[in-house]
Amino acid sequence: MKQFTQSCMTNPLLFLLLIPLLVVPLLFLQTVAYGQTRFPESSVVRQKCGACHKADPQGYIDVIDFTRKTPEEWKNVVDRMVRLNSAIVTDSEFYVAVKELSRNLCLTPREMAQIAYINSDENSQYVETPQDDTQKRLFTACVRCHTFGKIASHRMTAANWEDIRNLHLGYYPTVIPQMREMDWATESKDLVPVLAKLYPFDTPEWQEWMKNRKEPDLTGTWVISGYDPGLGYYEGSYTFKPDPKKGEGELLIEKETRYLNGISLKMSGTGTLYGGYHLRYALTSSVTRRIEGVFDLDSGSGIFTGKWWSVVQDANSQGNERFARVGGSPGVLAVFPQSLKVSPSATQDLLIIGANLPEPLKEQDVQFSDANIQVKKIEKKGASRYLCKVAVGANASVGPVQLKVKGKPLDGKISIYNKVDGIKIFPALGRARVSCGPAYPPQGVQFVARAVSYGKDGKPDTADDLILEPVNAQWTLEEEKTRDNDDDLKYLDTPVPNGLYTPITTYGPIESRPQHREGTGLIAIVATYKEGAQEFKGRSLLVTTVPDFITHIK
Repeated sequence: MKQFTQSCMTNPLLFLLLIPLLVVPLLFLQTVAYGQTRFPESSVVRQKCGACHKADPQGYIDVIDFTRKTPEEWKNVVDRMVRLNSAIVTDSEFYVAVKELSRNLCLTPREMAQIAYINSDENSQYVETPQDDTQKRLFTACVRCHTFGKIASHRMTAANWEDIRNLHLGYYPTVIPQMREMDWATESKDLVPVLAKLYPFDTPEWQEWMKNRKEPDLTGTWVISGYDPGLGYYEGSYTFKPDPKKGEGELLIEKETRYLNGISLKMSGTGTLYGGYHLRYALTSSVTRRIEGVFDLDSGSGIFTGKWWSVVQDANSQGNERFARVGGSPGVLAVFPQSLKVSPSATQDLLIIGANLPEPLKEQDVQFSDANIQVKKIEKKGASRYLCKVAVGANASVGPVQLKVKGKPLDGKISIYNKVDGIKIFPALGRARVSCGPAYPPQGVQFVARAVSYGKDGKPDTADDLILEPVNAQWTLEEEKTRDNDDDLKYLDTPVPNGLYTPITTYGPIESRPQHREGTGLIAIVATYKEGAQEFKGRSLLVTTVPDFITHIK
């Protein structure tokens, strides 16, 4: 051996000739068995992501195979790989990669339900609040830059949570001075095992769900029920057809909506089903703007639940919605209205929206948990609509009651009240955004005034308060004084039709304003409602702030 080594040192050409004989066997020893990874050789994930994310000796793709996310977060990741790491992914491959990742490494429906609020892109007025001491730590260390929902959209191994921390330090080193009130480097390191325990990658729930998951066929007609804060309750239908040009899980969609106020809309577009239960779509019509929607399928009930929103958010158009397939499991989607008044001398209308309910539907088939509430007459108004004449007797208990149709319970309760005691505005604090050119249109806030009953104790702001139906209020703005010479209302004042506030200022200096400040500020919005001789007022705050220039950081 010594003589061989000396020969190689005195004759370099001999050494170079021997290199292939030495290296090739080592390469065979390192051959990867790809049987463990969830992505076949032909997948876009293997072909494109595998250029940097190599497979380990067990066949798992580095980082990727140990992370679960929502489709929205997988989209963000693939987009970041293209923008920052120059991943070579074509437009046609982009969403194929997102679909592959979402199908194999997704959240379970239960996990998704916990963060469903973060998946829509409207000018959301949802306010996150920590629920325990652990979440308080995470809010302090992480939620200054993005939402808690973004964190909870991930399920990872401890090693991957550690990599996320290191990514922040590498890509965003300014986090250290930005979070200078704490030792962020130490705190974030201490939070890695906390996150790994709170949001682990592998769980029995996920394994069981993946084992039993079935790919649903959405083809056909679906019954819709929904609520739009600006226009009120509505019902209607979807028609889903496969889109063979775009491939598996791709849909052609037609939507017809009928509002109780008489407005009807027809829209069409396309959608994608991710992970076997997570639907996203984009629809347009000749008279309305483009809307997008995100909905999750409950495999047990066969009902999709979610929301849609207008892409341009100056009117803050949005709707919470449920829909079920015609020909599927029977169920009650919604009832309108969702509160009834104790009124023994007259019946009240209650519209039931249901799918596949047994025919004919008779009065005795609709039962309330309080026997003092009875259906006196039922009239079918359409394929999925039933108008009930309901009598609420004098002895009916004030509070929530359960409704069942042919033994099928309504998902939610109906409020029984004896009188209106006040009104309350939602949201309690609205956030609007000023415009900044065509790329950043204004974002408005749709306020809703609802009647309130103080419940059995007759006291406001207690646990038994009942939030009732929206009321037709008159809307005004007033100053919310926070400083001397407060002039916010002067620049933010504008009519508020039907509770809709849309900023009229832009993100630019106003010459007439002290310090040439832009058109932002804090004011109050007031709703006034009269019922008989009584007048009720509600008041909320409205902040108008700068545009959201980084719309998807969340």
